[in-house]
Amino acid sequence: MEFFLGAFERDWERRRAALLHELQMGEHEDLDWDRPRRGGVAHLPAGVGGWGGARRQGRAVAFRGTGGGRPMHARFAALARGSQPAVVKLASYGGGIRAAAMMSYASRSGELPVENEKGERIIGKQALAELRGDWEHLFDNRTASRDVGMFQASITAASVAGMDDREEFAREALRAGFGERRFVYAIEEKKADELEVRGVVVLRDPGGERLTADAKATAIVQERVDNSDVGREAKVRFRFRGYGNGVEFATARVRDLVERMQQGGVRDETARIVGDFEKAGDLVQKEWRRELHSRKGRDVMHLIVSARAGTDVTAFQAAVRDFLGEQFGGHRYVFALHDPADDPKEMGQGGQRPHVHAHAIVTMRSETGDRIVTSPQIFRQWRALMAEKAREHDIDMEMTDRREFGNPPAYARNQVRPVSYAGRTEHEGTSRAAQVRYDRKRTNQRSAARSPSSTDYAVEAVQAWDEVMRGRPEKAVADFATEQIDRLQTALGESQIDIGKFENSHNATNLKANMIELEKLVAAGGLPMHSMTRMEFEAYEKRVEAVLATVEAAIEPVEKKDFDEIAATAREVVEIRREYLELSEREAQAERLEAAPQGQGERDAPRPPQDAVKFQMAERAGADGAVEGKVKDNPDQRRFDSEARVSRDDLFDSAIARHGERAVREGDEILAGYDAAAQSLERATTRFSNEYSGSDLSDDERATIRADYLAASSRYDAVLQRYAREALDGNTYLYEQSKGEENLQKALKEEAQHRASQRAIDMYDPTRNLPARQHDEQMVRAGDELFARIDAARIAAYRLHEPENRDSRSPASSLAETEAERDARIAKLSEAEIRYADLLREAARAAIDGNGYIRDMATIRHDLNNEIHMESRRRAEAEQERDDNVRVTSGRSEPGSRAARLNEEYRADPPQQQVPRLRELEREVEQRHDRERSEQER
Repeated sequence: MEFFLGAFERDWERRRAALLHELQMGEHEDLDWDRPRRGGVAHLPAGVGGWGGARRQGRAVAFRGTGGGRPMHARFAALARGSQPAVVKLASYGGGIRAAAMMSYASRSGELPVENEKGERIIGKQALAELRGDWEHLFDNRTASRDVGMFQASITAASVAGMDDREEFAREALRAGFGERRFVYAIEEKKADELEVRGVVVLRDPGGERLTADAKATAIVQERVDNSDVGREAKVRFRFRGYGNGVEFATARVRDLVERMQQGGVRDETARIVGDFEKAGDLVQKEWRRELHSRKGRDVMHLIVSARAGTDVTAFQAAVRDFLGEQFGGHRYVFALHDPADDPKEMGQGGQRPHVHAHAIVTMRSETGDRIVTSPQIFRQWRALMAEKAREHDIDMEMTDRREFGNPPAYARNQVRPVSYAGRTEHEGTSRAAQVRYDRKRTNQRSAARSPSSTDYAVEAVQAWDEVMRGRPEKAVADFATEQIDRLQTALGESQIDIGKFENSHNATNLKANMIELEKLVAAGGLPMHSMTRMEFEAYEKRVEAVLATVEAAIEPVEKKDFDEIAATAREVVEIRREYLELSEREAQAERLEAAPQGQGERDAPRPPQDAVKFQMAERAGADGAVEGKVKDNPDQRRFDSEARVSRDDLFDSAIARHGERAVREGDEILAGYDAAAQSLERATTRFSNEYSGSDLSDDERATIRADYLAASSRYDAVLQRYAREALDGNTYLYEQSKGEENLQKALKEEAQHRASQRAIDMYDPTRNLPARQHDEQMVRAGDELFARIDAARIAAYRLHEPENRDSRSPASSLAETEAERDARIAKLSEAEIRYADLLREAARAAIDGNGYIRDMATIRHDLNNEIHMESRRRAEAEQERDDNVRVTSGRSEPGSRAARLNEEYRADPPQQQVPRLRELEREVEQRHDRERSEQER
């Protein structure tokens, strides 16, 4: 089947389709979709972990530091000591048309700087408007649904003035046209024989039919009225006056109608009077809401990340930056920090909140076409990751759940309306039930969720708080835990939940889960013995003992005998695995001895593949001197050492002959770093596994253990990455040493897949796929590198222009520029402009000398296009001068004739009259594909 990129209309669809096609063809079997992420800050190092992080799989130990996996008792202990809860709120969604307004709100109309996913600071309304344009290709720009329509109808009849119930007649006329739809209306008498009816109608009926409130819908309603009994009795002229989306719009229109008419002048389809604003709001909020089925475009979302008052602002900003970069890698976003110290918005208008917080605007669609999915579980993961990033920046923060404290549920945005912005925003409920919910939340009344899963979670929280209370000697911590236990138990009791039943169920569930895990660990279907390393076995043994201890603590005394039999069987399986591991190690040692030169002893057996050629001359000299002093009286030992040195020297010379001395020495250095990093990671992992969860450690000691582990993990990953890059860049010695070393082979495979996927994205990027196919790949990459340098030089020159050209709201522009600073800036500006001109000329020369990709790109880069023609003129003039110098007897030619001819050729085909070559090439490719497809179909 032929793959045709032109069938897709959007850029992201083309990119994703190209990668999916390669997956189907088997070219990238293990392609990691998170790896080719774009952006600067959004692509964080993988050594830290976290939700959504793309970690290397070729490492010795995989550890996810996300708060979602942080034990409940550890979080509770930190909260009892004063840690603040992580607050990540989804404020709203918006369509693409609302993105600029949302950015403006976050930046206080451009007065505060925002930071994008690349770490670039953006200031000013104009820059934000341009940024919104850069996001356009990620927007669906879905039109909002038409939920309510405003209508007007005139009823004319000879007997209308004498009607006993004009309200009922008008209502029947509207029912004839609207069917079962909900509506409100008001009547005004214009003339003696004419009534004018105005109102608001829900455009969707219970059956799902939705009117569009336009000319077509007007004709449909008019026809239905004309064919009804009311239409035959009187002349009814109907038309729609407009439409809108959402509950807020509908509420506003109904209230406008109530305000315009007199008391009791507005009625609904059942003749109920809608006499004031409160009734109008209740009608829409309580009755119409479910029938609107309102939809809006969701192209961007507005997140708010908050911290407690007094939190270090710089550390919080760094934590938010890391959180957004790791969670939303591949998405476009900006965020702004709102600090009460420099918030330009007045407190009475909603600014200068008493705590530091950040507003983030994030695109729902990523560069690869994936959309953000939101749910309570996802929000929990966001809070966990934010808490983790905050702790990495020395902010005590933990993920929390309202069920852990017996807190009431939050109120929705449409259940309240703001009444005061001073200090903490005050609201009032839009209904009596909403007011009750708002009051319960603001006063933090006790509450317990009644679902079985939530109740089970609350019981587990009680047990965790009890563990904190018993395990912490500090009185303040114990008192806080006791208070939470009393609060949760009271909330569960008030909800008439049998705590004992759920505790027994919870214990039984935990016991069953532990027994299942124990069965997996000791059964035949567990981890194969032949694939278990020494480190894996030690972790396996510890896990078995931990599960046995947990099961023993949960069983009844009468079950102790049966448990002892199970424990003995489990430990017997562990011993069998230990014996098998030791046997495998002895067999491997024997194989290495057999492969060694004749007579070489076990002490000097060859090392594993990654250590086989540690040849540094200084190490050999030091080792020889140390051994010489110990074995000078032992002839056999001297003979063994001599043979071992000869063997190492032979291997060293052989490796140099095959790969070159530089490759071998650089490879030895990298492999030595790999061994050191692996040993360091193993020690850090062992310490983290054994000591981190200990109850006798202080917070500082626990933080040190974690920091040591993360540092060792980062060093290990960095060494692996360096090894893979060097090996794939041509160091054949490193490539040879990876044989037999699983982690090194995985690192090579991942680096190769990363490069292949990056090439696939480069070659199928719709902005450059045709040039990349028409020109050599090396030519394209050289051109792109040169364009990047040109753009950087142009931006540097622009930033050094006069301060008057900068944004007037920039903090830097408020400072007066001294004469010395101005002179220094002008000097730098001159250097930047010269560098920009030199780079442009370099690109023009490359285009003229044969780089067709740069020549093609000149059709859309006017600065380069002009420079190419100027360079052509300079070359023509230089050639003309050479011709004039060598011309002796051929007679005088017209001066500048060759240059004039070239200029005339250029004027005959100026750039603005050329058909862009990219489009022309695209049409040629599409036509060729059409012909090939037609031939295949025939």
